Amino acid sequence: MEEKPSYYSILTADVRYDERLKKYADCKVLFSEITALSNKYGYCTASNGYFARLYDRPKPTISRWINLLIKLGYLKSEMIYKENSKEIKERRLYPITTPINANNNRGINASVKGGINTDNNRGINASVKDNITSINTININSSSNKESSSDEQINAFTAYQMTGASLTGRQQPILVDYVERLGHELVIHAIEYMEDHTKRPNFSYLRTILNDYEDNHITTVEDAIKNEERFKEHRQKQKNKKNKKKSMFIDARTQDHSKSDEEAWEAFWNG
Repeated sequence: MEEKPSYYSILTADVRYDERLKKYADCKVLFSEITALSNKYGYCTASNGYFARLYDRPKPTISRWINLLIKLGYLKSEMIYKENSKEIKERRLYPITTPINANNNRGINASVKGGINTDNNRGINASVKDNITSINTININSSSNKESSSDEQINAFTAYQMTGASLTGRQQPILVDYVERLGHELVIHAIEYMEDHTKRPNFSYLRTILNDYEDNHITTVEDAIKNEERFKEHRQKQKNKKNKKKSMFIDARTQDHSKSDEEAWEAFWNG
């Protein structure tokens, strides 16, 4: 459905002068756009894909902007399910013109470090995707050595499920363990990477990525991004070798460009 914004939008003083958004004008523009798209009931149903097309940005970046605004208390997100089903019908974004935390007038009392890094297009929390798919409601009541709350862990599940990939009963506790060991943000990053690099997201590929993180002592999103750059360079070198056609002295494996990203990723880590 084509979104029809109203002529006027709202950018409240709380959002406009929030020190945590000082360097992230895009978030302020997005908040203003959401107010313009909000209907008479006070919410906006535009998808991340809509905003991605509107601002010419990747969907994970849009997810970051939205979730930063949620984290700061300027947006509320609500999933609406089809009747008698766990299939999502729509997402509703409610712009909050009065901050939730009235003590400091700066939204939810939460620690936000550094805001958005637009260089890597990866996210604080990419739990909201475009796909409409089934969601398993999972309650996680376990402590995490990465200081992830149960809400954050559930968001990791939501992020995975909304890629369209299935998650079986046997796989659910495995994903919980990964969240506990690696932390919410890093698992979300792996899910985003998986979705961006395969036509059919699946748990097997995600597990390969997460296992590689653990085997190579990757504990932060920054470390993961560095490794992804190494992998990208590795693939480019393979391509360059093929283009130079000096195949006589090149291992035949390096010329196999029919491999999927999943296979290439696994081969890269396994040498």
